[in-house]
Amino acid sequence: MRFLCKPLLYRWFVKKAGVGKRSKSFSFPETLQKNEKTVFFVPEDKKLAKVILDEIPEERLKTILFIAHSDLEIIISKKNTIVSYYTDKGCRYGEPLFEKLEYQIKTFAPVACVCLAPYKPQFLYLALVSGASLRVGFDCAREFPFLNVSLHTLKTISPARMIARYFAKNNGD
Repeated sequence: MRFLCKPLLYRWFVKKAGVGKRSKSFSFPETLQKNEKTVFFVPEDKKLAKVILDEIPEERLKTILFIAHSDLEIIISKKNTIVSYYTDKGCRYGEPLFEKLEYQIKTFAPVACVCLAPYKPQFLYLALVSGASLRVGFDCAREFPFLNVSLHTLKTISPARMIARYFAKNNGD
């Protein structure tokens, strides 16, 4: 099935996800800081992926399911993480690899999902069907209901570094 425009594709994914469900409440940023299960869709850019993996505290990596492109396997394999890899060809709705990712995400039962731009419709769908009450991205108000928290980017810090720092508990608490 081919779609002529992004809004039609988004509507189709929302319908497939069955968005009649009510969102659960969450507390931001505490949800990311509490060692809750989180799904993190890693950007394909190797530099950004490295920043994210280096910034997230080591003990926190064990509660995050990273969804990453197979090109990032060398970078991610250096860390003690839970990860599922995808390929461009296999990550299309209806493909066996996509269905495997969907199953892994649902059975992981995350409390939060993190997506960084560019927002791929299939990842937005996976975030929505994950069951996570917190689904966060940057400058993503147009991506609602897939993502329900839109952070604003800052000129002084990259979105990758900023989101990774949310996973660290503040010492002042």
